[in-house]
Amino acid sequence: MKKLFSIGEAAQFAKITRRIILNYETHELITPDVKDGPSGNRYYTIDTLTKIRTIRSLQNLGLSLDEIRDYFNNSSDLLPIVRRLEALRDELNLNIKMLYERIDRGFNQVEEVTMPEQTIYCRTEYAETVVEKTNLLRDTALEAMHAYDTSSAKCIYFTECPIDNPKKVTFCVVMPAESEGNNIVTLPATRAICLYYHGAYEGIPASHHILIAYAQQKSLEPTGVFRHNFLEGPPQHKDKSKYITQIILPIK
Repeated sequence: MKKLFSIGEAAQFAKITRRIILNYETHELITPDVKDGPSGNRYYTIDTLTKIRTIRSLQNLGLSLDEIRDYFNNSSDLLPIVRRLEALRDELNLNIKMLYERIDRGFNQVEEVTMPEQTIYCRTEYAETVVEKTNLLRDTALEAMHAYDTSSAKCIYFTECPIDNPKKVTFCVVMPAESEGNNIVTLPATRAICLYYHGAYEGIPASHHILIAYAQQKSLEPTGVFRHNFLEGPPQHKDKSKYITQIILPIK
């Protein structure tokens, strides 16, 4: 019975390359069970091959080679690693959700969500046309950047307007939580229903009707305003049909 396997046979067994096996040796995860004299040919037992398979499994679970070595040496607590992987999972789920928001699935799917507490820079103006509202939102973003030295890359822009008076618009720029000063307001966390609208801003009112109808159907009481969170618009797309807006109806 053959009890030793060459590095090539070990690589074939584990479905990896010779280079990966040598890398495992560099990280002190395995050592050759036999090293053939001056030629340096490496040979491994079935136990080492089994350990290689375990290393591959732990790598697939998200552990680094150093973490795997510490685990084998009983010098690593797996709980912090699990917590890190949970955080990565949560981030991955969030990224998946954000990508779904950018897919126009051809229907308006209403979601019930909790909007987080937000510190904002805001100003309220009366505006009727989409052009007026777009220009006022840009002006508000510029004011916030100049007044508080905030990077535009980190800003989120949205508007709020009363359900019964859509011409009265509050233009908002999300700021760091610790911000203080003129026109800085903190919005509390609130329950809401929302949907993702794909298209030109002129079509947004139709989404308002969908949310109002949903609230009535579910016996939910709106707080009295709509919020429009602009995810992608003129800065990203020339084609208005590609605009993405999160339409939010806060509820009590």
